[in-house]
Amino acid sequence: MKEELLEQGAMRDEEIRERSLQLRLRAGHQIESEEEMTPRYREVLVQTMLIAADLELMTLPSYFGALCNAPTLDDKISVASAIQDEMGHAQVMYRMLEDFGMDAQELIMGRPPEAFKSFELIEQDCGDYITCVVMMALGDRAGYTTTRDLEANCSFGPYTRSLRKVNYEERFHVTHGERWVRHFWNHSPRTRERVQAAVDLLFPMAASWFGTPDSMKKRTDQLTYRIRGLSNDELRQQWLNEVVPFCESVGIRIPAHFDTTEGRYVLSYEEPIAWDAEARQWNYENRITWPEKFAHWKKGGPIKRAGLERIQNERWGAALW
Repeated sequence: MKEELLEQGAMRDEEIRERSLQLRLRAGHQIESEEEMTPRYREVLVQTMLIAADLELMTLPSYFGALCNAPTLDDKISVASAIQDEMGHAQVMYRMLEDFGMDAQELIMGRPPEAFKSFELIEQDCGDYITCVVMMALGDRAGYTTTRDLEANCSFGPYTRSLRKVNYEERFHVTHGERWVRHFWNHSPRTRERVQAAVDLLFPMAASWFGTPDSMKKRTDQLTYRIRGLSNDELRQQWLNEVVPFCESVGIRIPAHFDTTEGRYVLSYEEPIAWDAEARQWNYENRITWPEKFAHWKKGGPIKRAGLERIQNERWGAALW
């Protein structure tokens, strides 16, 4: 009986602490140490930072083909610089996770590839410089949309401050990508075709970067704890507000448009759509179920396993140059 009363008292104390934290967060309180966190807040924050770190790490295998095949030394340096930036971002985040008792070496080198929390978009082999700059214009823009929100709204002060440099560099990647997408679109009929082909492949993946629609979200802890400020749909809308006008200004065809009735940019298709692996194209007419989409995401993109295994076996070396 005494043990039951002690357990009930501990549960009440934890509930009071949880409610107190949520009230302080709603009032704009910024957390600076682990001691201020409840177990659930800590779990949500750590998972958010781990996903961000894993996404940054996947840039190396994703951009490796573009680095090898870049047409000029300047282009090679540009890709290498972007990879170096992203590896620096990953290092910052893995290092912060060590403050929560995690081992960065084990996180990077010891986990099986399927345990990494990356997204379909960044699990693609860019392969060449044109695809790489399209990835920057669409994909880095998606990542930048997320990290801008985190910097502006995250209630954990150290993480917010760490994103200042990250966002400065991500903005550069987006600007670089848009500049060279516009250049290749206007360079020749052949490069225009390659830009359009890369956009056709990557656009739906970039739109999916922000996750499922808000109506499907079962847990909203990131918003409750003010880890993020915007929901999935709000982030996707912000991305569309920037990407659609850019693509339209260049002349690129995209499956999105401005809906005059709704007064906002919208996708021209309804998720989830099917991916034809053999033809390597999206089938907008063939909708699949969300469980099928989740299984597709869980399977991982074409370079996820091979890319992470190469990192873990340290087989990059001189091949980078």
